[in-house]
Amino acid sequence: MSRSRDVADLVGSGGLIQPKQLAFQVTGTDLDQAISATTLTKVQWDATPVLDTGSYWDATNHRYTPQVAGWYMFSTAIRGAFTGIHEYIVIYITKNGTDKYYTQIQTDLDQFTGGTYAGPVVMHQMNGTTDYVEVEFFTDEATTIQDNTAPNVSWFNGYLIHAT
Repeated sequence: MSRSRDVADLVGSGGLIQPKQLAFQVTGTDLDQAISATTLTKVQWDATPVLDTGSYWDATNHRYTPQVAGWYMFSTAIRGAFTGIHEYIVIYITKNGTDKYYTQIQTDLDQFTGGTYAGPVVMHQMNGTTDYVEVEFFTDEATTIQDNTAPNVSWFNGYLIHAT
């Protein structure tokens, strides 16, 4: 990963982010990742990002570790088969494995069907050296996520909104 970007390259004189700066997007295209029932699982992504302007995406650990300190906005959506009788699914965006924001989608009728479900949209302050973000998934029944090809894919993205 390249660590040569400087905050001065990213922020204009008025303190606003310059166009075409730090952003990333990864997808999960037909990976068929197995999820065990009631087991929190890190989501895996395609090896090559769709976008990674700072080269901070870690394809081995499936995480983003920006090397510019600041506030970042992150969002995700997960495509799942959901062929069982799911009562709920939970999608997390985590910072450093512990700071978790989530979206929980639940029904009392066990009627989830295959589809793409939106996760949280969160803003995290990142220290520009060691802080990282990942996506995790949890459900009450075993399932498969990332089960389809484009355009019905899972995705995870983020961008710098305010350098510090």
